[in-house]
Amino acid sequence: MTKLWPWLLLVLLALLAFVNVYHGSQQKPRQLLLNCSVELYDHDTEQQTPFYLLLDLQAAGHDALINYRYFHTDGTPAGSVLMRGRITRGAAGSNYKIVVSDKEEQQGKGNLPEHMQYLSYISSLNLNNHGTHTMTLEVLDTNDAQHYAVVRVQPDNGVYGCRIQQ
Repeated sequence: MTKLWPWLLLVLLALLAFVNVYHGSQQKPRQLLLNCSVELYDHDTEQQTPFYLLLDLQAAGHDALINYRYFHTDGTPAGSVLMRGRITRGAAGSNYKIVVSDKEEQQGKGNLPEHMQYLSYISSLNLNNHGTHTMTLEVLDTNDAQHYAVVRVQPDNGVYGCRIQQ
């Protein structure tokens, strides 16, 4: 009888491990939806430019969709950059790494915002030379009660106020 206990314990541990793995694979993937906005400024003159930017980030599991939408202050579209890739959470928990593998761009009417020109240039350079464009999203502040976050995105050097969608 004393030789049976180790085998029973081993079977019980194996069963618990199987249930844990099975239950973990049945959970919904982690979802993140941020709707962000920012007014664009000219860093040389420290004046507001005639553009504003809406940034949407959707993540389900490890798939990410990042959509930069630029507008003139009268509301007409100035252009957009849509990126697709993979997102992983950093060790600190408030940082995310996004590896972009594909992007689409559309031009609107009139001049392109400098921010869009820079984002287009740097992402095209990385995609053409390395096959990927790496970005980081750092959560600077959150207010869960109001579903609001402030985030910084690199390398576009933007700080955004975001609405967290559930």
